[in-house]
Amino acid sequence: MSSGKSTSLNFDGRPIQKFHYGDYTVEPGHQYEYSVRRMIKAPSRSRYSFFSRPKYVAVGSPLVITVTTEDPSTSKHGVYFNRGAAGSQAYAEKFGEFRKWHRVNKYGTPQWTSTINPLTIPDPAKKKEACAWLSRGLEEALLEFISQAKDSSCQLRVTAYEFTHKEVIHAFAAAVERGVDVKIIHHVKGSHRPKTRYNDVVKDKDGKVVKEWVPDKTTSDTQHAIDAVGFQSLDHARIWHHDTFIERHTSSIMHNKFIILLRDGKPVEVWTGSTNFTESAFYGQSNVGHIVRDEDVAQHYLSYWDKLALDPPGRSKRHSGSSHDEDAVPMDEINQQLQPDPAGAQPHDTMAVFFSPRKTSGLLDWYADRMGDAADSVHFTAAFGVSQPLARVLNHDGKPSPSHEVGVRRSPRIARRIKTDDKLLRYILLDSQPSEHSSEKSRASAKKKGRGNDYCDYFDFKKLKSNRIAYGAVLSGRMEEVEDGASSSEHLESLTGLSTFVDFVHTKFMMIDALTENPTIITGSANFSIASTEQNDENMLAIQGDTAVADVYFTEFMRLFDHFYSRDKRNESLDKGSKSRAWIDVVEDDSWMKKFFDPSHQLFRERVLLS
Repeated sequence: MSSGKSTSLNFDGRPIQKFHYGDYTVEPGHQYEYSVRRMIKAPSRSRYSFFSRPKYVAVGSPLVITVTTEDPSTSKHGVYFNRGAAGSQAYAEKFGEFRKWHRVNKYGTPQWTSTINPLTIPDPAKKKEACAWLSRGLEEALLEFISQAKDSSCQLRVTAYEFTHKEVIHAFAAAVERGVDVKIIHHVKGSHRPKTRYNDVVKDKDGKVVKEWVPDKTTSDTQHAIDAVGFQSLDHARIWHHDTFIERHTSSIMHNKFIILLRDGKPVEVWTGSTNFTESAFYGQSNVGHIVRDEDVAQHYLSYWDKLALDPPGRSKRHSGSSHDEDAVPMDEINQQLQPDPAGAQPHDTMAVFFSPRKTSGLLDWYADRMGDAADSVHFTAAFGVSQPLARVLNHDGKPSPSHEVGVRRSPRIARRIKTDDKLLRYILLDSQPSEHSSEKSRASAKKKGRGNDYCDYFDFKKLKSNRIAYGAVLSGRMEEVEDGASSSEHLESLTGLSTFVDFVHTKFMMIDALTENPTIITGSANFSIASTEQNDENMLAIQGDTAVADVYFTEFMRLFDHFYSRDKRNESLDKGSKSRAWIDVVEDDSWMKKFFDPSHQLFRERVLLS
C-alpha cells in the first residue's frame, strides 16, 4: 500500500477460492501493491505450535501487482459511487447495536423487518460514522461540487426530482448567501380532487363539487423541505423563495438530477448521474454521481436547462393531448433537435449527451443495438426491470466473440491461450427478484395486443448461459455458530429503512465491452425504458473509448454484483432446505477449480473475460 502498511485480505487466514477478487477498501488517487500466493493446508507437523498453528499456509514465490487508483477530483471525469450495500455483514457488525424492529405491510401481508437507520443513531459520533460509511464519498463529492460556486461570479443551474436532503438543500442555501445565482427546476405534479371540509365534500352554490389541486408526495415533500430553510437575511430569504425555484409541471416526470456550474456566465462543469437529493440516495440504494469537466458538454446541458425552465409541454400535442400553450415547442421536438437519435456505433474517444422526452423510442433501440453488438461483455443495471428492446437482445445467446487478440486489454501471451470462439458474457443487476405473477400478467397483456410472440422477460433470458444475473437481497435468516476458524456467527443483515420503493439498485448504466480498448459507457438518470425515453425529462451520457471511466464503472459494478449474487445463491440454497456449509467452508482439494475450466459453465466464461 502507498502508506507502507501491509494488510491481509484473506478472511480469517483462509484461501480465496475463485479467479477474481476485488479490494473495495482502496482510496482514490493511491498506489497499492498486491502480493498473491498459493495457499495449502498446513502440514500436520510443522514449526508452529499446536495452539498457534494456522490451518492454511502460503507457499511459493508471490505474484506482485501494483495498482494506481483513479483520482476523481482532478481528471475530466469524476465518478463517485456510494456504498449501496447497507444490507451487509460489515454494516451489521459496525452498527448492529442500533438495529430496530418494525412491523410493515408492504405487499398486503404484515411482517416483521429490522432496520439500522443511520439518522436515528443517538450517538452523534456513531451517526456521523455510519452516514460516512454508507455515503462512501458520494454525498461529500456533491457538497464539494456545489461549494465550488464561491461568489457572485458563479452560477448554478439545477434540476431536481426528489429534493429533501437537508445537507444538499443547505448547501444551495449557503450558495445563495454567498451571492451565487442559483436556479433550481424541480418536479411539480398533482391532481384535482374533491375539496373537503370537516369530512364533507364542498359544493358551490349550484351544487357542483368543488375541486382543489393536491400535490403528489414528491412535490409535497420537496416544498416542505424548501420552506424549512431559514436565513439570517430577509433579502436572502426572499431570493430563496421567490427567485430560486422554477416549477416543472408539464412533463410526465421531471426525473433529471443534474447541476451545471457556470463561471462568469460560462458553463464549465456538470454533475449528473442517478442520485436524487435524498437521504435514501446517499445512505440506502446504490447510486452514482458523475462529474464531467468539459465545457462543450456543460453547454449542451445548459441549452437543455434553458428550454426546461420555460416549462414547455413534454410531448407533442398529437401524442399527449395536452392543452398547454399550443405555440410552445414541446420538449420531445426540442430534444430531437438538440441531439438526433444516433445511428451506429460512436466514434472512438467521443462523448454524446441525450435528453428526453423524445418523439420515438429510437434511442432505446440504439441502446439495444449497442448491447447486441457487444463482442466481449455487457454489464447492465436495471432498477425497474428490463424493457422489451433490451430483453429481446438478452434472450439470444450472443454471437461468437471476434479474436480476443484485437482490442482487449490483456497480454498477448494470455490472449494466445484463450479460445476465440467463446460467446460473450452479459451481467444483469436488478433491484429485486422479478415476480412470476407480474410476468404472467405482462405476457398475457402482450398476447392480447398481438405481441405475445415477441414478448420476453427475466424468466426467458435467465435460462441462457450468456446471462449472469443478480438481484438485490440480504442474507436470509441467521447461521449458528461456525467452527474451525470461521466467524463465530453471521450478523443479521438489515437495510437502513430510508428507501420506500427501490431498496437496492438505483443506478442506470450500461457498459459494452468494458475491458477492451474501446469500451462504451452509457450512464445518467433514465431507466432504459419506454417511459424514460418518450415521456420523462431525463439525461444520459454516452462515453466511447475512455478506459479510465470504464475501469471505475466496471469495478463498482462487480463490487455490487458479487455482493448480491452471493446472497441470491445462498438464499436460494436455504429456500430449498439445504444445510450446506459451502458458503463458508474451504474445499481442500482442487475440485473447486473444475467449473472454472469447464467451457459449458458461466465461470469458465468469466475466467476468460477477466484473464
